Amino acid sequence: MRILLALLIAVTATTTQADGIYKWVDENGVVHFGEQPPGGTQVDVIKKPKSERYKKWEAEQNAIAAREAQKNAPQVPQQSKEEQLPDAEQQRQLEARAKEEAAKRAELCVAYQKNLKSLTTHARVREKDKDGNYRRLGEDERQERITKAREQIKKNC
Repeated sequence: MRILLALLIAVTATTTQADGIYKWVDENGVVHFGEQPPGGTQVDVIKKPKSERYKKWEAEQNAIAAREAQKNAPQVPQQSKEEQLPDAEQQRQLEARAKEEAAKRAELCVAYQKNLKSLTTHARVREKDKDGNYRRLGEDERQERITKAREQIKKNC
């Protein structure tokens, strides 16, 4: 009887560990954690589950991020009829410049998201000053930096 009870507990414990844990912020700025992510919002994965449903959800999240990036991509201004037909070299330069700007924005976006994740997941954040010494950020300063990081993400991602 004890062996059966131990097996039942072991099976229950392993199945509960297989579920994922997600973190998201709602429109009111409230942070939520849960086993089921909401649809259509940006979600941080705390623990990845090993299921097909997660893979499908991850693909949806990537599609949402791609739509947001495309929506925020720099727009090429309309040109007059005389300027609409630049020579091939000018066109290549414009395309190259647009690709460089998009690549820089993508790099900045990743850096801002990494910074925000670091600030939100760690309560004790240290930074190195000019002299090479470490100092700990106070909670007010950390919250201020979190707010700035979110603003930068909205602006650049």
